[in-house]
Amino acid sequence: MTAGITLVVVALLGALLGEWLGDRFKQHMPLLLSFGGAFLLGLCFLHLLPEAFAMNVGAGHWVIGGFLLQIGLEYLSKGMEHGHVHGNRFGLLAFLSLCLHALIEAMPFGLDTAQMAHEHLHDHGHEHAGHHHHHHVGEGQLALLAGIALHKLPVALALATILKATVTQRARRWAWILFFAATPVFGMLIAGSLPQVPAVFGALNGVLVGILLHISTTILFETADGHDFNGRKLLTILAGLFLSWLASPH
Repeated sequence: MTAGITLVVVALLGALLGEWLGDRFKQHMPLLLSFGGAFLLGLCFLHLLPEAFAMNVGAGHWVIGGFLLQIGLEYLSKGMEHGHVHGNRFGLLAFLSLCLHALIEAMPFGLDTAQMAHEHLHDHGHEHAGHHHHHHVGEGQLALLAGIALHKLPVALALATILKATVTQRARRWAWILFFAATPVFGMLIAGSLPQVPAVFGALNGVLVGILLHISTTILFETADGHDFNGRKLLTILAGLFLSWLASPH
């Protein structure tokens, strides 16, 4: 549950920044988004994707499903999953899409990875073939948590900014924010109620990879809103990729 608490705190911190700073923090967003996007992209290829296929041979279908799901969620949220605020309108569908996104990306943290590593080893029936997976299943959870947190901060900031512009009552505004901040915990609880077997782990990781691939590539290669591909952005991306390599199990 430590991961859930961390994500809740990060979301609340992002919302506080949105309340206090508003658009003044906007100038720092591109580099933060680029670093987080590069870090997540590196984690997808170096850790999440290999682990998903190791636990579920059909993980590729789940990756595609996650990618398509994120396209739909982004259509509803107007790109708030990667820290953008377009206009000053707050819609229920956009909010629900953000919550669903936050719920899904937290689900792998609610799984019993040690139990699934044991099940995977037992199912294969040979210790040496399963030894590699035993040490790697869930081993990169801390790195994934850091990547999700880096991604969640600007999302919460964007949500708070648009709520501040559209919802005048502070109590009501923070009720929306608190619900959004709590959704990762709901996701972990749902994941904990699922069968703790390798196939479920591979499927959830596959969906997460599809979602993160869409978000990270959108962040890195977009050119709108003055996000020009300059030297500072390139160095930031390289730093994010290098850190993801350091953080991934070797």
